[in-house]
Amino acid sequence: MPARRMAASFTIAALDNGYSGADTRAATLASVRALGSWMILPDLTSPATQTVLPSNDALYGAAHVELDRLGPLVVHVPANLDDRYFSVAVMDAHFNNVARIGPRWTGNGATDHLLVPPDWRDQAPADMPMIHSPTVSACLYNRMLVGYAVDTAPFVHPGLNTLTDGPEYLRVGLDHLARNPLVTGAGWLTAMIASAGFGRAAADPALPAAVEDGIGEATRMLDATLTAWPRQDGWMLPDPRLGLPNPDVLKSAAFQQFQIGSNDISESAYYFTDTDTIGQPLDGSGGAVHLLRFPGDRLPPTEPGGYWSLTMYDEHSLLVANPIGRYATRPERPGFVRDPDGGATVTLSPALPDGVPAANWLPAPARRFRLGLRVYYSRPTVADGSWTPPAVLRQ
Repeated sequence: MPARRMAASFTIAALDNGYSGADTRAATLASVRALGSWMILPDLTSPATQTVLPSNDALYGAAHVELDRLGPLVVHVPANLDDRYFSVAVMDAHFNNVARIGPRWTGNGATDHLLVPPDWRDQAPADMPMIHSPTVSACLYNRMLVGYAVDTAPFVHPGLNTLTDGPEYLRVGLDHLARNPLVTGAGWLTAMIASAGFGRAAADPALPAAVEDGIGEATRMLDATLTAWPRQDGWMLPDPRLGLPNPDVLKSAAFQQFQIGSNDISESAYYFTDTDTIGQPLDGSGGAVHLLRFPGDRLPPTEPGGYWSLTMYDEHSLLVANPIGRYATRPERPGFVRDPDGGATVTLSPALPDGVPAANWLPAPARRFRLGLRVYYSRPTVADGSWTPPAVLRQ
């Protein structure tokens, strides 16, 4: 029997079987956004919904597949843990129901179904029911009954990312801290905040100014921590403790200022730089060209299944618009040319220089910029610090 790729909840995955349509699959996915993947609406319908006669009890999901191009697909539906109503309707190109997946038809257990095109003649794996679509185009519609809403108002702060009122920001943060205590070893901070009597600040006109002063001092401590962060050849080095329960609250808070919710180092390592070999800011002004070259014996070390990727940011750590819409690159990009020693060179510049392969170019803004290197499934040499990225060279 052919092998199948494992898919996550409510997903669609290709069947590894050498289907003739596989040759066009990469081109199709590159040109048609989200073909063969689920779109799940996050909210119930409302007066803003433009679809006529919508349900208001269930969340909708949908997927559009072209079976002659994608090949047979495994539709995975998770177990129905709370015995609620749901359905996945498999429809042909004319919106006729071909099959139904749901508690009434397939039970509450997790299921995998093989959705195949009209000309499919092979057998499905023994444990996988087959759905034969009469048309090569097919649609899948998911409906999921939702319970009555929980009041989320205390946890929703729409303007938090632009809030400049220090005491209000601190109030929100302390409420979160009260519900979610810090890790063992950092309890001193929670105790100190409790003893400070922050709640009295609103009633005492002398205290808000003191709170603002404290916020300013904390901000300076964070800035100092980031400024003194260990670097090698201009790159900020990953701390093996970050992303894990860590009593070093100052360093953790400083790191979250620019890399919130990052993986821990066993999953991936992050490096950032905004300077070149001689410590000058990376700057594309005047069409300046920079190179990042990884020699063949100094490529980012990854375990099987891992990869590394380079991302371009502006000086505010935001993605930068460019004419070709490329914001990150890696050596697997089609057309990427390796160096004679097996290494990899990425050119960083506002315009593509003559003689540089287009796939080796990462567009840079004509101003200061910052680079991020991500190494996924890194080898132990990353965690122990014996491998670090080479410096960026300005030509």
